[in-house]
Amino acid sequence: MSKKTVNPKFSIKNLGFISEGEIEIKPLTILCGQNNTGKTWAMYGMYGCLERLPANPPLPKISEVAAGLSETGEVSLDMAQWVDEHYKKILELIHRGGKNRLARIFNVDKSIFENTSLDWQISKADMMQSIRANTFDFRLEVGKQVDALRILKPQGTTVAQFTLLAEKLPDVKRHVADAIFRFLLGQDDKRNIFLVPAERNGLHLFFRELSNRRSALLHHAGRDDFDLSKLINDVLGSRYAEPIADYIDWLNELRTYRKQKSDIFRGRADSIRKSLIGGKYDVNSEGDIAFTPGKKRGAPQAPKFPLHLASSTIKSMFGLWFYLEHQAKAGDILMIDEPELNLHPGAQRRIARILAAVVNQVINVVVSTHSDYFIREINSLIMLSRDTKVRDGLMKKHGYTKDELLSSDMVGAYMFEGGQIVPMDVTVDEGIGANTFDDVINDLNETSDSIYYAYAAELAPDEVVSAN
Repeated sequence: MSKKTVNPKFSIKNLGFISEGEIEIKPLTILCGQNNTGKTWAMYGMYGCLERLPANPPLPKISEVAAGLSETGEVSLDMAQWVDEHYKKILELIHRGGKNRLARIFNVDKSIFENTSLDWQISKADMMQSIRANTFDFRLEVGKQVDALRILKPQGTTVAQFTLLAEKLPDVKRHVADAIFRFLLGQDDKRNIFLVPAERNGLHLFFRELSNRRSALLHHAGRDDFDLSKLINDVLGSRYAEPIADYIDWLNELRTYRKQKSDIFRGRADSIRKSLIGGKYDVNSEGDIAFTPGKKRGAPQAPKFPLHLASSTIKSMFGLWFYLEHQAKAGDILMIDEPELNLHPGAQRRIARILAAVVNQVINVVVSTHSDYFIREINSLIMLSRDTKVRDGLMKKHGYTKDELLSSDMVGAYMFEGGQIVPMDVTVDEGIGANTFDDVINDLNETSDSIYYAYAAELAPDEVVSAN
């Protein structure tokens, strides 16, 4: 499947602290706001929908396609005409899929989300554009048969050809419906939807102990009243929200992923190594994580040591580094909850520049942040996107490179406040208008000045110069 899709847009209502709002995922999407305003819940919800919606949606007319395949082995479908006739029903199923996913995403009883909606917004025009612009190439492998089911629609056309090559294929309708649903929403099986949670420091240290399967086996093995059915339920289930459970599972597969290399993004991983952690990570064949500090001139090489002995910054950066070093691909969606976690202000600026460069290599990045330093650095990158006579001199003076610059239309920013998700202005002249940080900084300065001059006036009234 091609990755030429319109920006995903979500409408959210009554989700935790969020009363309502909309978010469009742009190349860089920034979620801002005070604590307990719903940023993480919004990120988790979008992650769950982008990663996978419920299987086997009852799409209109797909029963006829499946029946035709079973009878003749070949069927064609004009997808543009099909969408034109059934758009309302298709959109209803997309919205229902998002709502049905919520309880699984957050791993809670579905009654909590009885009045909640998380709707993927896609207009008929956007759907038609996606159909024409993208290649739909689906292959189902069953055993040794690579093309048990094949769906092919070349770019620029609207007619999809369905071919059934397997003599016996159960659930043909389900396979066809799932493939079409994922194509319409751009849910490419080859694309990573990777979320780095705010709890990452602890997860990097205790992922083995937190692994649901391992914990369940150990728990039940020590019981006198062993119950196989309860064991199966515990092993197949999870105690965590889906993004956390997925991240734990990912950590437990590091020994497999370490054999891969992300040729395009390894330079960004190297930037993390050189400018943020000052050393290198190592994952051995057992999946154990270690760190080796960089060698200082004139000093002996420091020994490799386990991650639990490393600084909080080194712990925090591991997941992002490993993803960029081994797995990242153009077209991915990378989500990071608080990229500034455990970082000095200078390092917060550097991570902003690294992520901007990742965006320019065609990975969509979604972050939630409390960092004024992060936002201001992004603003500098936006302002420098103007190609003027003074730009080259400014970039040289401050050490910026062109692969870090961001045009204003690449950035979407949202303020979470008062139960609302409010779009923030993003302009080439000033960047993101993040008043929430300015208000706090101004209040801090005024408070500090007030305290200083009040004490100074009391202690040396004749020597104090008025603050005004």
